[in-house]
Amino acid sequence: MGDPSYERGLRQNRIFPLFFRHKLLGQIMRLKRILPTIGVAVSLFFASAQTSQAQDIPLNIAVVDFQKVMTVAAAAKNVREQVKAIREKYRAEVQKEEGELLQANQSLAQKQSLLAPEAFKEERRKFEQKVRGVQKKVQEKNLNLQKAQNEAQKKINDNLREIILKISAEKNYTLVLRRENTVIVADKFDISDEVIQRLNTKLPTIKVFN
Repeated sequence: MGDPSYERGLRQNRIFPLFFRHKLLGQIMRLKRILPTIGVAVSLFFASAQTSQAQDIPLNIAVVDFQKVMTVAAAAKNVREQVKAIREKYRAEVQKEEGELLQANQSLAQKQSLLAPEAFKEERRKFEQKVRGVQKKVQEKNLNLQKAQNEAQKKINDNLREIILKISAEKNYTLVLRRENTVIVADKFDISDEVIQRLNTKLPTIKVFN
């Protein structure tokens, strides 16, 4: 009914009596004035409803210092100790094999003047194959150790997440932040010690290699 062409046509229409045309045009003009008011009222209603919903959820904040947790927690320390011990064991094994390769290389050098070229070439090929075998073994051990360390870390993270979710449910926290992502935060919001305590109880140790 707000179409200008419709209103012009109504004014020019000689079929309707003059009285009815004026009355209908008056109703259209009043409706035009009412419609913007209705639109504003509807917008205010929805804005008010959204604000009311937001106000219904209280903001209860907690902060977790993940760096502290991974430094202090018993499981994390246990993983670091195991990895360190395994690396030291690998280092000793590598040093022993390197010593054997060094002796083999020196022995091969002494044989060079005694062996025929083809025989020396074959001995050299065997030595280089042994070197590649040692290198491959070292790489595989390092990869396996890294994989085992990552799996142990994932297990800690999974348990850590479950603990934080449980604490949040118990204490109605609606927002949990990492402490490293905050600039200033009051100590009363920090639940790191409680998280560490529960993690130590639930997961005191982890076996890096089964």
